[in-house]
Amino acid sequence: MIVFSTFTKSSIALAVITLIHATPSQAQQREAKTAEKSNDIEVISVTSSRRIKSLTEVPMAVSAFDSLTLERANILDIEDVAGMTPGFTLSTYNPVTPQPYIRGVGTNSSSVGDDASVGVFIDDVYAGRAGGFRSDMFDIERVEVLRGPQGSLYGRNVAGGAISVITKDPTDFYEAKLKTTYGSDNLMQLQGMVSGAITDNINGRFAGTIRQRDAWVDNIATNMELRDQDNQSMRGKLDFRLSDNTKLMVIADYSKDDLHGPGARTIKNYTSVFGQAPTTGNAIDKVDMFKDGNAKREIYGISGNLTVEMSDILFTSITAFREQDYSFEDDLFGRYLAPAGLALTNDASENSKQITQEFRLQNLSNGPFEWTAGLYLFNEDIQRIEAWDSSIMYALQGHPELLSRPIWDATNDTTSYAIFGEGSYKINDHWNFTLGGRYTYDKKDFSNNATGAEDLLGFLQESYQVSAEKSWTSFTPKVTVNYFTNSQDMLYFTVSEGYKAGGYNGIAANKAMATTPFDQEKARNYEAGFKARLLDRQLSLNAAVYFLDYSDLQSFTTDLDTGDIRTATGDAEVKGLELDANARIGDGLRLFATLAFTDSEYTSFAIDPLVVGNTLARTPEKSGSAGFNYQWLLANSQTLDLRTDLTYQSRIYYSVNSDAVAAGNSHALLNANITWENLEGWEISVYGKNLTDKEYASHAFSQAGLGFVIEGEPRTFGISVAKMF
Repeated sequence: MIVFSTFTKSSIALAVITLIHATPSQAQQREAKTAEKSNDIEVISVTSSRRIKSLTEVPMAVSAFDSLTLERANILDIEDVAGMTPGFTLSTYNPVTPQPYIRGVGTNSSSVGDDASVGVFIDDVYAGRAGGFRSDMFDIERVEVLRGPQGSLYGRNVAGGAISVITKDPTDFYEAKLKTTYGSDNLMQLQGMVSGAITDNINGRFAGTIRQRDAWVDNIATNMELRDQDNQSMRGKLDFRLSDNTKLMVIADYSKDDLHGPGARTIKNYTSVFGQAPTTGNAIDKVDMFKDGNAKREIYGISGNLTVEMSDILFTSITAFREQDYSFEDDLFGRYLAPAGLALTNDASENSKQITQEFRLQNLSNGPFEWTAGLYLFNEDIQRIEAWDSSIMYALQGHPELLSRPIWDATNDTTSYAIFGEGSYKINDHWNFTLGGRYTYDKKDFSNNATGAEDLLGFLQESYQVSAEKSWTSFTPKVTVNYFTNSQDMLYFTVSEGYKAGGYNGIAANKAMATTPFDQEKARNYEAGFKARLLDRQLSLNAAVYFLDYSDLQSFTTDLDTGDIRTATGDAEVKGLELDANARIGDGLRLFATLAFTDSEYTSFAIDPLVVGNTLARTPEKSGSAGFNYQWLLANSQTLDLRTDLTYQSRIYYSVNSDAVAAGNSHALLNANITWENLEGWEISVYGKNLTDKEYASHAFSQAGLGFVIEGEPRTFGISVAKMF
């Protein structure tokens, strides 16, 4: 049964009351817009170059998903976006700290001293921590995935790429939507949106989601159920038209997650090691854990986006504050390793606050030269308390009163400044030349108070209290040449660099390791591609080939046998081919496909030479998707829309050691969604995800010769009913 907080009840009630002001003519306007968008697959406007341009005009590898695609594909979160994007994977071992990887590069650590290699931006605001963004896809205008280093125009730590989520803006006419969903495992979801004019100069928009689902995993040790969902998110936007040339957009968002688990893990190689089957067999809906575990998160954010048009110059100022609190507890081995006397729990709590300020200037003239220049300021404070608890091992030996629980109480204060610019010159009707660059300064003040040594597994060799600071600087250039054919197809070649600051190990085993920083990460990307419209512009075909050269690639390594947990650096090379295609056949049928081939390897790795030659972690050699969307026009202006897609990912390793026992096998997931709607604003959708009920890994790790695999979601069905006003 869904229980609403007082605040949430009031918010939804306000939205529903406002719905009655919408008129049928406004609903018809929205339907007309939807029809127009669905009939033109070729024109998706993006802002990946900090200007509104067609996707076909941007000389870089970008995937874009507009609001209609997000709805019809039943894309609920960033993980669904990853499945439809070539070269993009997402690991979700801990549901509140997703780990995106683009072209083999990401961050598998949430340690206080680590940063992300893939930047996530929400309405142009950088979310610094892995858990610092909520990926609810309701009322989203567009999602853009920029592949490869974005070192000139985008903010911090985009060595691998960037994910940009653009939410829908307030409208100057009233519109509203109410949507309810019921699905597998008693899923109940309520979503609401209302938008319109508040005064002559102020428009507003509010959107909210409440989602609850029962658990589907049984813990046979505690008789508790795990892997439930309890999520709330809301967002408000106010658009102030201060004058004819001045606009201020104020955005506030809040989200909360409270989950039990993660649960849903299967054990590989158990019979070979222990000579018997595990207590849960091979069932993915049963676990045998000493502790149930949990994951909780709250995120707050507010930003102000001020734009001023001054003659032929546009000035933009984006000021933002974001805060997140999250905690988790995970029983890593459960009772599976009790016969060997091993047990381990990892728990942590973290608070992070960040303030960002970006100033941009860009020209608005229609001349051959376009330029953008800016200044970026960033400050982040993090406090994280983390423990690796093996006390149950004493209990297994008959001494439950003894503790083995090292604790790291670490803080990190990051200050970052950057100056950036990019200019593009149109030489003639065919040739364009772009030159850009970014100079970045990062400083980290780090402290750590580690207590509880010595523990049974050697995670903490000595208690210590340390503080340290270090700064890094980097200049990341970008050069692009692109050529437009007579039919306006585009070929491009680009060389770009990306950078991520170094840092400190937040759970170091001793004082010396705690005060030794790891190096900054740099990437150089060589890329060639084309974007073509063929067959009377009914076929869209984009392709890119690239070579990425990484120096000091940061990788979080965990050796549970020796207790060595650290962020280590090494060099790596990644070569790849990416394709995506869309075709419209007749009036109602649309076909789409993506494909990525990725050849990656470590070329050096200081702490373990055996890693050299291994595939980069979380990087499948082959991945892709394919599907179709068909729309029937029914009587009385009704429509029926069917979408089916298949996503594929080859074998994937979750550690730098390419440990086969903790690998994710290749798999394909089949999804489908059918939607009926009419001009009165009613909409009914029936969906199915993972229709073949394929078992697949969302994360894995190994210990004592066993593979512990965190399983992905099983087959689910659902039905949604929505009303537009």
